[in-house]
Amino acid sequence: MRRIFNHFHPLNKLQRERERYLSTHQVPDNIRALLEAPLPGLDDDIYSLDYLSLDFETSGFNPKTDSLLSVGYLPLINQQLLLSEAVETLIHTAKNVKAETAVINHIVPEMLEKGEAWNVVLDTMLAEAVGKVLIVHGSIVEKRFLNHYMAKRYKLPPLPLLWVDTLQMEKSLHIYKGSNGTDDFRLGSVRERHNLPEYSAHGALVDSLATGELYLALLKQHFEGADSSVRHMKFDYTRAL
Repeated sequence: MRRIFNHFHPLNKLQRERERYLSTHQVPDNIRALLEAPLPGLDDDIYSLDYLSLDFETSGFNPKTDSLLSVGYLPLINQQLLLSEAVETLIHTAKNVKAETAVINHIVPEMLEKGEAWNVVLDTMLAEAVGKVLIVHGSIVEKRFLNHYMAKRYKLPPLPLLWVDTLQMEKSLHIYKGSNGTDDFRLGSVRERHNLPEYSAHGALVDSLATGELYLALLKQHFEGADSSVRHMKFDYTRAL
Protein backbone atom coordinates (compact mmCIF):
# COMPACT_ATOMS: atom_id res chain seq x y z
CA MET A 1 0.00 0.00 0.00
CA ARG A 2 2.85 2.37 0.86
CA ARG A 3 4.37 1.80 -2.59
CA ILE A 4 1.06 2.77 -4.19
CA PHE A 5 0.86 5.96 -2.16
CA ASN A 6 4.47 6.77 -3.02
CA HIS A 7 3.80 6.25 -6.72
CA PHE A 8 1.01 8.83 -6.71
CA HIS A 9 2.75 11.30 -4.42
CA PRO A 10 3.08 14.66 -6.26
CA LEU A 11 6.86 14.56 -5.94
CA ASN A 12 7.07 11.27 -7.82
CA LYS A 13 4.56 12.57 -10.37
CA LEU A 14 6.86 15.56 -10.86
CA GLN A 15 9.74 13.20 -11.52
CA ARG A 16 7.74 11.46 -14.23
CA GLU A 17 6.83 14.86 -15.70
CA ARG A 18 10.51 15.73 -15.90
CA GLU A 19 11.28 12.48 -17.69
CA ARG A 20 8.48 13.12 -20.19
CA TYR A 21 9.65 16.70 -20.69
CA LEU A 22 13.18 15.56 -21.51
CA SER A 23 12.00 12.83 -23.85
CA THR A 24 9.50 15.11 -25.63
CA HIS A 25 11.47 18.32 -26.09
CA GLN A 26 14.91 19.17 -27.36
CA VAL A 27 16.51 20.96 -24.44
CA PRO A 28 19.96 22.56 -24.16
CA ASP A 29 22.52 21.12 -21.79
CA ASN A 30 21.90 23.71 -19.06
CA ILE A 31 18.19 22.90 -18.90
CA ARG A 32 18.89 19.16 -19.06
CA ALA A 33 21.22 19.47 -16.07
CA LEU A 34 18.46 21.24 -14.15
CA LEU A 35 15.83 18.59 -14.88
CA GLU A 36 18.11 15.58 -14.49
CA ALA A 37 19.22 16.63 -10.99
CA PRO A 38 17.69 14.25 -8.40
CA LEU A 39 14.56 15.38 -6.61
CA PRO A 40 14.35 14.93 -2.83
CA GLY A 41 13.38 11.49 -1.56
CA LEU A 42 10.10 11.16 0.31
CA ASP A 43 11.91 10.08 3.47
CA ASP A 44 14.49 12.87 3.33
CA ASP A 45 14.33 15.46 6.09
CA ILE A 46 12.97 18.83 5.00
CA TYR A 47 15.73 20.58 6.93
CA SER A 48 18.45 18.70 5.03
CA LEU A 49 17.43 19.91 1.56
CA ASP A 50 19.31 22.48 -0.51
CA TYR A 51 17.28 25.57 -1.39
CA LEU A 52 17.59 28.73 -3.44
CA SER A 53 15.65 31.70 -2.09
CA LEU A 54 14.62 33.84 -5.04
CA ASP A 55 12.97 37.15 -5.91
CA PHE A 56 12.24 39.00 -9.17
CA GLU A 57 11.63 42.73 -9.29
CA THR A 58 9.45 43.67 -12.27
CA SER A 59 7.53 46.62 -13.64
CA GLY A 60 4.25 44.69 -13.47
CA PHE A 61 2.62 41.27 -13.48
CA ASN A 62 2.40 40.60 -17.22
CA PRO A 63 5.70 39.53 -18.83
CA LYS A 64 4.31 40.26 -22.30
CA THR A 65 3.90 43.94 -21.53
CA ASP A 66 6.06 44.48 -18.45
CA SER A 67 9.80 44.12 -17.86
CA LEU A 68 11.98 42.05 -15.58
CA LEU A 69 14.12 44.62 -13.77
CA SER A 70 16.31 42.66 -11.37
CA VAL A 71 16.90 39.16 -10.02
CA GLY A 72 18.13 38.31 -6.54
CA TYR A 73 18.85 34.97 -4.90
CA LEU A 74 20.96 33.19 -2.32
CA PRO A 75 21.38 29.54 -1.29
CA LEU A 76 19.93 28.09 1.89
CA ILE A 77 22.06 25.08 2.87
CA ASN A 78 21.99 23.20 6.18
CA GLN A 79 19.47 25.74 7.51
CA GLN A 80 21.87 28.61 6.81
CA LEU A 81 21.43 31.42 4.30
CA LEU A 82 24.76 31.85 2.55
CA LEU A 83 25.19 35.61 2.31
CA SER A 84 28.65 35.16 0.79
CA GLU A 85 26.98 33.56 -2.25
CA ALA A 86 24.15 36.07 -2.58
CA VAL A 87 23.55 37.57 -6.03
CA GLU A 88 21.57 40.59 -7.23
CA THR A 89 21.71 41.67 -10.86
CA LEU A 90 19.92 44.41 -12.79
CA ILE A 91 18.51 43.56 -16.22
CA HIS A 92 19.57 45.69 -19.17
CA THR A 93 16.27 47.21 -20.24
CA ALA A 94 14.85 50.70 -20.09
CA LYS A 95 11.41 49.70 -21.26
CA ASN A 96 8.21 49.73 -19.27
CA VAL A 97 9.64 51.16 -16.05
CA LYS A 98 6.68 52.65 -14.25
CA ALA A 99 6.68 55.43 -11.70
CA GLU A 100 4.63 53.37 -9.26
CA THR A 101 7.08 50.46 -9.27
CA ALA A 102 10.12 52.75 -9.17
CA VAL A 103 8.78 54.21 -5.91
CA ILE A 104 8.77 50.68 -4.43
CA ASN A 105 11.97 49.14 -5.74
CA HIS A 106 13.91 52.37 -6.50
CA ILE A 107 14.91 51.05 -9.95
CA VAL A 108 14.97 53.71 -12.65
CA PRO A 109 15.87 53.45 -16.38
CA GLU A 110 19.31 55.01 -15.89
CA MET A 111 20.30 52.16 -13.55
CA LEU A 112 19.18 49.52 -16.02
CA GLU A 113 21.39 50.87 -18.78
CA LYS A 114 24.33 49.27 -16.92
CA GLY A 115 22.51 46.00 -16.34
CA GLU A 116 23.14 42.61 -17.90
CA ALA A 117 21.18 40.82 -20.63
CA TRP A 118 18.24 38.84 -19.29
CA ASN A 119 19.43 35.59 -20.88
CA VAL A 120 22.76 35.86 -19.01
CA VAL A 121 21.06 36.67 -15.71
CA LEU A 122 18.39 33.98 -15.91
CA ASP A 123 20.68 31.27 -17.26
CA THR A 124 23.08 31.98 -14.40
CA MET A 125 20.20 31.74 -11.93
CA LEU A 126 19.01 28.45 -13.44
CA ALA A 127 22.52 27.03 -13.16
CA GLU A 128 22.53 27.95 -9.47
CA ALA A 129 19.13 26.27 -9.08
CA VAL A 130 20.39 22.82 -10.13
CA GLY A 131 19.61 20.36 -7.35
CA LYS A 132 17.80 22.96 -5.25
CA VAL A 133 14.22 23.69 -4.21
CA LEU A 134 13.16 27.25 -5.13
CA ILE A 135 11.76 29.40 -2.31
CA VAL A 136 9.56 32.38 -3.16
CA HIS A 137 6.92 34.52 -1.44
CA GLY A 138 3.98 34.49 -3.81
CA SER A 139 5.15 32.55 -6.85
CA ILE A 140 2.99 34.23 -9.50
CA VAL A 141 5.52 36.81 -10.68
CA GLU A 142 8.55 34.52 -10.69
CA LYS A 143 6.70 31.73 -12.51
CA ARG A 144 5.14 34.01 -15.11
CA PHE A 145 8.41 35.70 -16.01
CA LEU A 146 10.40 32.46 -15.96
CA ASN A 147 7.78 30.76 -18.15
CA HIS A 148 7.92 33.70 -20.55
CA TYR A 149 11.69 33.48 -20.65
CA MET A 150 11.66 29.76 -21.45
CA ALA A 151 9.20 30.35 -24.29
CA LYS A 152 11.11 33.31 -25.76
CA ARG A 153 14.65 32.07 -25.28
CA TYR A 154 14.31 28.32 -25.79
CA LYS A 155 10.85 27.83 -27.35
CA LEU A 156 10.06 25.51 -24.45
CA PRO A 157 6.99 25.15 -22.21
CA PRO A 158 7.17 25.89 -18.48
CA LEU A 159 9.77 23.88 -16.61
CA PRO A 160 8.66 21.21 -14.09
CA LEU A 161 10.51 22.71 -11.13
CA LEU A 162 10.02 22.23 -7.41
CA TRP A 163 8.97 25.31 -5.44
CA VAL A 164 7.95 26.22 -1.92
CA ASP A 165 5.84 29.33 -1.47
CA THR A 166 6.02 31.03 1.93
CA LEU A 167 2.80 32.91 1.19
CA GLN A 168 0.91 29.65 0.76
CA MET A 169 2.62 28.19 3.83
CA GLU A 170 1.41 31.15 5.90
CA LYS A 171 -2.12 30.81 4.54
CA SER A 172 -2.10 27.11 5.38
CA LEU A 173 -0.93 27.90 8.90
CA HIS A 174 -3.76 30.41 9.34
CA ILE A 175 -6.32 27.84 8.24
CA TYR A 176 -4.85 25.23 10.58
CA LYS A 177 -4.97 27.65 13.53
CA GLY A 178 -8.44 28.89 12.61
CA SER A 179 -7.17 32.46 12.36
CA ASN A 180 -9.56 34.92 10.73
CA GLY A 181 -7.97 38.14 11.93
CA THR A 182 -6.05 39.17 8.84
CA ASP A 183 -5.88 38.82 5.09
CA ASP A 184 -2.56 40.66 4.84
CA PHE A 185 -0.03 38.20 3.49
CA ARG A 186 2.55 40.67 2.23
CA LEU A 187 6.10 39.59 2.98
CA GLY A 188 6.75 42.33 5.51
CA SER A 189 3.46 41.76 7.32
CA VAL A 190 3.99 38.00 7.55
CA ARG A 191 7.51 38.51 8.87
CA GLU A 192 6.19 40.88 11.52
CA ARG A 193 3.69 38.24 12.68
CA HIS A 194 6.57 35.83 13.15
CA ASN A 195 8.68 38.38 15.05
CA LEU A 196 11.24 38.74 12.29
CA PRO A 197 13.04 42.08 11.89
CA GLU A 198 11.85 44.69 9.42
CA TYR A 199 13.99 45.43 6.40
CA SER A 200 13.59 49.02 5.26
CA ALA A 201 15.18 48.52 1.83
CA HIS A 202 13.16 46.86 -0.93
CA GLY A 203 14.87 44.97 -3.70
CA ALA A 204 15.39 41.52 -5.17
CA LEU A 205 18.24 40.50 -2.88
CA VAL A 206 16.71 41.91 0.29
CA ASP A 207 13.41 40.20 -0.48
CA SER A 208 15.09 36.88 -1.27
CA LEU A 209 16.92 37.07 2.08
CA ALA A 210 13.70 38.05 3.87
CA THR A 211 11.88 35.14 2.22
CA GLY A 212 14.56 32.64 3.18
CA GLU A 213 14.45 33.77 6.81
CA LEU A 214 10.67 33.54 6.79
CA TYR A 215 10.82 30.03 5.37
CA LEU A 216 13.01 28.84 8.25
CA ALA A 217 10.58 30.39 10.75
CA LEU A 218 7.59 28.77 9.05
CA LEU A 219 9.27 25.36 9.02
CA LYS A 220 9.47 25.49 12.81
CA GLN A 221 5.78 26.41 12.97
CA HIS A 222 4.75 23.61 10.62
CA PHE A 223 7.00 20.80 11.85
CA GLU A 224 7.84 21.48 15.49
CA GLY A 225 7.40 18.18 17.29
CA ALA A 226 6.22 16.47 14.10
CA ASP A 227 7.64 14.28 11.35
CA SER A 228 9.61 16.60 9.08
CA SER A 229 10.11 14.16 6.22
CA VAL A 230 9.59 15.42 2.68
CA ARG A 231 6.42 13.38 2.18
CA HIS A 232 4.60 15.72 4.60
CA MET A 233 5.68 18.97 2.96
CA LYS A 234 3.26 20.87 0.74
CA PHE A 235 5.43 21.90 -2.16
CA ASP A 236 4.21 24.06 -5.02
CA TYR A 237 4.05 21.90 -8.14
CA THR A 238 2.15 24.23 -10.47
CA ARG A 239 3.92 25.55 -13.56
CA ALA A 240 1.71 27.68 -15.80
CA LEU A 241 -0.38 30.60 -14.58
